[in-house]
Amino acid sequence: MKFSIIVAAYNVAEYLGECIESLVSQNFPDSEYEVLIVDDGSTDGRTGMICDQLTSEFEVVRTIHQENGGLSSARNTGIKYSKGDYLLFVDGDDFWSNKNFLEKLSSNIERYCSDVVIFPYEKYYSQSGTIEVRFDKVPVYGQIDANISNIVSTGLFTAPAWNKCVKRTLFENGLDFPVGLLSEDCLYCADVLKNIKSYSVLNEMSYMYRQNRLGSITNIVKEKNVHDILKSIHLGLIDLEKYNKDVRKGLEVYFSISYISILPYVNQYISNPEIKRLLSKYRYLLEYSRILTNKEFKFTGLVSQMLGLKVSTKLFAYLLKFYKKYRG
Repeated sequence: MKFSIIVAAYNVAEYLGECIESLVSQNFPDSEYEVLIVDDGSTDGRTGMICDQLTSEFEVVRTIHQENGGLSSARNTGIKYSKGDYLLFVDGDDFWSNKNFLEKLSSNIERYCSDVVIFPYEKYYSQSGTIEVRFDKVPVYGQIDANISNIVSTGLFTAPAWNKCVKRTLFENGLDFPVGLLSEDCLYCADVLKNIKSYSVLNEMSYMYRQNRLGSITNIVKEKNVHDILKSIHLGLIDLEKYNKDVRKGLEVYFSISYISILPYVNQYISNPEIKRLLSKYRYLLEYSRILTNKEFKFTGLVSQMLGLKVSTKLFAYLLKFYKKYRG
């Protein structure tokens, strides 16, 4: 079997049918892929039943029910019971828009034999439209050692787990999702970077990343989110000396984006001593702001370098509050 598509589902009854139907409608042999839903102890009284209905309706779908353990736990369960040579992850409230996606993905793998295939996605705002995140201006194939800083600084390789197709052997060698951390993709994708030798890019739109869903954890930046991203940076860089110069720099550039991403939210949690300590410890990552191609991250990082963290985090908090007030 070539592909396992792992769908973590928690209280997504309204969206799960659309998600799974978009996966089972692929123009690809049923014998060559599976859709594995992990119901992570849903409490809405509907998600679990819908999982079972979809399993009975579609031959390629399997469901595993487990006690609630969080997104990482659900994905790790899916990894454990998956059968495919390559693994993909889909959140239960997202979906695919391209029925030929697996066919194109399979062709990319046959051509490049890379450890990970990265693909673009669309931010889906329902009736109000979408915003494409494309990777048209990057090499479509490369070795990690020689290209790691470039694929990170250009935004090709960032934190989402769901826009990457990963070879099974990486999981057999110990790759998994960190349990107990929010924003788990930050550390997981860093571990992917540490373990792969090659990458390829499939410039084929398919993944629809749903925005502004009520109750979605991606819409809320809590104290634990900020703490856990800083902790992920710490855990991800703790073994930096194991790697060569190019990989070390690439990992620091990767984590500089994670570091910069939390700065607008830090000010309200700065009294937390661990947040304050880690924020200071990894301040040096701001040095990589100048090579980032994402204008927002670059600007935020450079301003933070110029004004200092104390002033800049207060400024960003004010601007964020102003933005939210007048956007709504």
